[in-house]
Amino acid sequence: MTATPPPHRPFPGLTVPERLPSTAALADVLQLCGSAGWLTPPLRPFARGGPAPVLGAARTVRMAAGPGTHGLGPLRSLFGENLPGRILVIAGADCVPGAVWGEILTAAALARGAAGALIEGHVRDVTALERLSLPVWALGEATAGPGTGVHVAELDGPVTIGGVTVTDGSPVLLDDGGAVALDPDEASRLLADAEEYTRAEEQVIGALESGLRLPRAYAPKARTVARLRRSRS
Repeated sequence: MTATPPPHRPFPGLTVPERLPSTAALADVLQLCGSAGWLTPPLRPFARGGPAPVLGAARTVRMAAGPGTHGLGPLRSLFGENLPGRILVIAGADCVPGAVWGEILTAAALARGAAGALIEGHVRDVTALERLSLPVWALGEATAGPGTGVHVAELDGPVTIGGVTVTDGSPVLLDDGGAVALDPDEASRLLADAEEYTRAEEQVIGALESGLRLPRAYAPKARTVARLRRSRS
């Protein structure tokens, strides 16, 4: 099994706004257009990132039940590569109660330049994860390791978490509020819409702080929501 990543930066054809929106704004925009993409839930935070959003390219790992031919060796080998700005998306590890991620893999990911880890499985060493400060989101916490109950089935292929399919190299927005994966073909438009949505929400907050009551203060966001709904109809 090889583990050669495709080129990921810059994103081919992706227009990135000067100021990235929050994951909450992007998730709202996805809802408005009848789509999904947020991975949180089902994933929850074990080490949050900072408030500033980070846009990274997914590096996908699909796990499956059983010892397999190579076990977890391909995952460890992955950290022999440079991973600048990559967000590791590990799916299929929910098949075992043990942890598939902890302090060692976090330290390895940081050393190779990764920007975060999203794990459909359990993690451990949570105090160390918080200290190391790599954003890590997972299903739950476990004390024991995975044993021989899981193996790496594929690197760089499509994975699905919570009904959301993520392809290797897809844009993933990550901040302390969650993680959202984007369809590469739709990412430029969705990021631009989310930036507009963010500005409208900031106008609402400013109006409230100036003394307006919510029914009037909400007007900028209401106009933006109406425009986004019209554009999807």
